[in-house]
Amino acid sequence: MQDPSRPATGYPAYNHPNAAQYPYAAPPPYYHQPPPPPRPYASRSFFRAFFATMICLAVIFGVIIVITWLVLRPSLPHFTLTSLSLSNFSASNQSLSGTFRLSFNVRNGNRKMSVTYNALRSSIFYHSNYIAESELAPFKQDTKSETALNVTFAAANAYFEPGAVRDLNGDRTRGSVPFDVQISASTSFRSGSWRFRPRILKIVCRRVVVGISSNSTSGELVGLPGECQVWT
Repeated sequence: MQDPSRPATGYPAYNHPNAAQYPYAAPPPYYHQPPPPPRPYASRSFFRAFFATMICLAVIFGVIIVITWLVLRPSLPHFTLTSLSLSNFSASNQSLSGTFRLSFNVRNGNRKMSVTYNALRSSIFYHSNYIAESELAPFKQDTKSETALNVTFAAANAYFEPGAVRDLNGDRTRGSVPFDVQISASTSFRSGSWRFRPRILKIVCRRVVVGISSNSTSGELVGLPGECQVWT
């Protein structure tokens, strides 16, 4: 016979008046769920937004540069060869000697931009045959200003190809010899706080004719001052 003080079989213990005396049922085990993997389209959206931002900034920066350039309207300076004198000149066998003294007028026609010239180097040639070179001191030009630039080339028994010597002496028998002069300079344009990146300026004065005869060792520039070609 069943004891009436014991709960009936089949009923849960928590329904019994003395259920507090029984331990609670153990909770189900908890398993840590890893976070879901990042969605691939999120990273693609980030890179698209990043590149779009960079492109927009580049376009805005380019527009600012173009507008500034149009407002300032920078132009290249003008170089004019004003004088040339040649002394102690001789060309024989395979050597050439002489001293060339040249003067240039450099004009900065910009109304709003100054020009600074650095690392100036000049060379003189006869029909692409190198004769001598010279380094020049840096200088700066303010807006709408002109500067006299003097260059001296000294050649002392410099090697000269026999064919070039014959051609040069042939020109001397006709009373004049043409030379080519080149100048290169690192230049920077500036207007107030605006400063453009340095640019290599190249100046070429072609066929600078010097009057000199076969029995003379000195000569002068023939003709009017010549405008030189300038480009970057």
